[in-house]
Amino acid sequence: MTQKFQMTLAACAVLMLPVMAEARGPGQGAAMWPGFEALDTDGSGVVTLEEFQAALEDPRAAQREQMVARLMQEADADGKLDEDALRNGLTAYAEERREARRASMQARMFGRIDANSDGVISAEEYEAFLNRSAGRMERRGMDRRGMDRRGMERSRMR
Repeated sequence: MTQKFQMTLAACAVLMLPVMAEARGPGQGAAMWPGFEALDTDGSGVVTLEEFQAALEDPRAAQREQMVARLMQEADADGKLDEDALRNGLTAYAEERREARRASMQARMFGRIDANSDGVISAEEYEAFLNRSAGRMERRGMDRRGMDRRGMERSRMR
């Protein structure tokens, strides 16, 4: 990497901090594991030891590459980014990451409900999911509405 490129990446990182903080939301400050797709670099549907080791060596490399590629979509004809283009690129990148996380979370939730992994949720699977959820909430001292025993929302208790 050239020094100019390293300085550009450093500047991007500094400028992206507020966008990243907003994108994460409360309680998500810790480093997160990469998604399966990021680990499965050859798209085979499985992660080999080599792919896993490579991800652990530089877990943010793929993310940096995606960010730089997204930023360069905002560059002018000369390949340069002004402050507005950089801000727009960082904002767009953060929104794309947020949407990807949302889609991943929805797919995981669907997978938890779809107990037999047939790609559809039956009434029985949904009822079993609701019962499991109710049991977890009860163990945490909450009712089905997310309220604690005193009628307060759980989020306000913290």
